[in-house]
Amino acid sequence: MERDIYCVFCKQNNYTPNTVPMLTYWTRCYVLVLLGSLLLLAVAAGIWIRINTYEHIYSVLELRAEQLVDLNGQAPEDSEVFNRLRQMEPGPPKLRPPFPDEEHPVDMWGNINNFNKDESSNSPQQAGARPPEPGPPVPDVVHTVDIWGNVQIIKKDKSTTPDSSTLFDLSTLNQDILAGEKVREQVKVDSQTWLRVGVPVYQNGTVCKALYISMPVKNQISGPIGLLALLTGIITLASWLMLYFLSRRFTRPLYEVAAAAQSIAEGKYDPVLPQQVKERELQQLIESFRNMAAQLKQLEQLRSALLAGVSHELRTPITSIRGMIQAVHKKIVTGKDAEEFLQISWKESIRLQQMVEELLDFSSFEAGAAPIRGEPVDLSNLIGEVILQLGVLPEYSHVRFEQDLPDEPVWISGETGRLRQIFLNLIDNSKKAFASLIKIILQAGEHQIIIDIEDNGKGIAISDQPFIFERYYRGNARQIKGRGLGLGLTLSRLLTRAHGGDLVLLKTSATGTTFRLCFTRILQ
Repeated sequence: MERDIYCVFCKQNNYTPNTVPMLTYWTRCYVLVLLGSLLLLAVAAGIWIRINTYEHIYSVLELRAEQLVDLNGQAPEDSEVFNRLRQMEPGPPKLRPPFPDEEHPVDMWGNINNFNKDESSNSPQQAGARPPEPGPPVPDVVHTVDIWGNVQIIKKDKSTTPDSSTLFDLSTLNQDILAGEKVREQVKVDSQTWLRVGVPVYQNGTVCKALYISMPVKNQISGPIGLLALLTGIITLASWLMLYFLSRRFTRPLYEVAAAAQSIAEGKYDPVLPQQVKERELQQLIESFRNMAAQLKQLEQLRSALLAGVSHELRTPITSIRGMIQAVHKKIVTGKDAEEFLQISWKESIRLQQMVEELLDFSSFEAGAAPIRGEPVDLSNLIGEVILQLGVLPEYSHVRFEQDLPDEPVWISGETGRLRQIFLNLIDNSKKAFASLIKIILQAGEHQIIIDIEDNGKGIAISDQPFIFERYYRGNARQIKGRGLGLGLTLSRLLTRAHGGDLVLLKTSATGTTFRLCFTRILQ
């Protein structure tokens, strides 16, 4: 499903060729990291297996070599391996003849074999020899070298030993063996690595020869390495599948959110979103997106309704003015009626001019094209002038003003005309809410000025409160009355913030409304 969503989403957008699906990208990154980690672990494990296998083979070969020497009575009594063998096989040791000649070689368990007889007589069961016990790998080559460099091959497996004399190329004894030490060596024979162990053979307390046992490494190390490679492959495949399905599960909600975003971009505000996901961050993203889609849908509906309202508000005075002037012009009305028609047309033209200026001011401030010119303004004096200006107007004859202003000047940095416009808009809103009492309270602190404008009007409906500062929003009551563009509060907040302050709705109820203005005070 997420693949289909992604494909549809990509077809409707022009993406650069370098972009890849999130599922592919994350899976690829995870697999590369996994492969790198497993490769390092496999190399480390391979090295460890190699070292461990070599050490094991060396130990086995040393044990077999000293066992051969001991079983033939040639090892010193204080030999560590001799003591170990005694612990493994309680009782007195079975002494064997010294190293025989080539006609009677000794196998690694101390049994004497006769190669000159037929194969039936060589059977351990017929000869009464002890059958070999299961144990570590059997060495392929056993030979001795005396102090004069003479080599005597005791055991040589022709099926596994290459036709080479490299293993027996010992012209002189190793100095460590002459000193009574054991020797560990690696020998290359036809591109194969052989491990060789040499132990001294004593005669009358003196080293007379060395016993060498050799074994190829390939057969012993290929098994563990192959098993390691198999396990690495299985782990890689299982991890890749796990990462793929986890990434797929994680990216599916993101694909759906991306498809929902494209749907909203096309003007469809009811996108299909996942209902519940376990990841908290994804759930928060989905819930935020769902709320955003709901708000966008509401604002789009509001925009359509308000554009129609704005068009109606602008068309109404124009129609009224045109009809009245036409009546006067065609002498349909004369005398006092004509004069009254002209007076109404003049008022409607003023109202139309105010709406156009309001639109222009709002557009200018929203675009940042009308910066505020900072100059000292006494708010106490300005509020007194506004109240005096409105108090003499006929439309405010039923409104009683009360003011609580400090006696001393209260200064801010701003533009007198714009500040006057803020107070006029707020007081005009109170009048339109049928307020009979408007009270203005100014509280001046050391750094901040707070101005509350209270009225006893009918208040603002709860459903309208979140949107009163939205552009073109007039509320249900205002729409019924059909007056204004719904830009008064929006423009007032823009002007207040342009002066470094803020405008908020402090409280409202059926008995009145209070707006609060905050400004930064300056000292004169």
